[in-house]
Amino acid sequence: MPRKETIYLAGPDVFRPDANAHFQRIKEKAHSMGFEAFSPFDSEVRPENLSGLDLARHIFQENEKLIQRCDLVLANCNAFRGALVDDGTSYEIGFAAALGKTIYGYIDARKPLPEIVASRIPVTDHSSGYPIDEDGFLVNEDFGNSINLMLEYSIEQSGGKLIEGDAIRALEVMTRDLLS
Repeated sequence: MPRKETIYLAGPDVFRPDANAHFQRIKEKAHSMGFEAFSPFDSEVRPENLSGLDLARHIFQENEKLIQRCDLVLANCNAFRGALVDDGTSYEIGFAAALGKTIYGYIDARKPLPEIVASRIPVTDHSSGYPIDEDGFLVNEDFGNSINLMLEYSIEQSGGKLIEGDAIRALEVMTRDLLS
């Protein structure tokens, strides 16, 4: 029997109150489509008596190992705790891109980034013609991309896609692209 393609599930979903059940649904769907998926909870090495920064370091190292082991990354690119992609997910996308992994991302709606930002954080008009946020930064990444351009084009350059929809929709696109 041929080896299944493996997928690392990146995203802030680890912070959901139903994280384990959420990942289990995605893993089952991935399995039914011919993939084997791993969440950040699937570390081979369990922390014993770790807390604080030692535990955080362990989680970081184990997540990197999982990304290295997997063939593909499927990243939740929806805004998290603000207007943009979760920082940890951003790192995982960049790390996977540097390793030459194929990356697929998903987002609820492929709207222009300034529209997403304005719907998530307060912005006001500025004389430049671009909105400005409360921290004094222009919302001028107005190229048509839906997430930070470095992330969107890391995904594209990897051979993957940024997909409008949820993880299941992204798995359907991955299946069509990779297994057909």
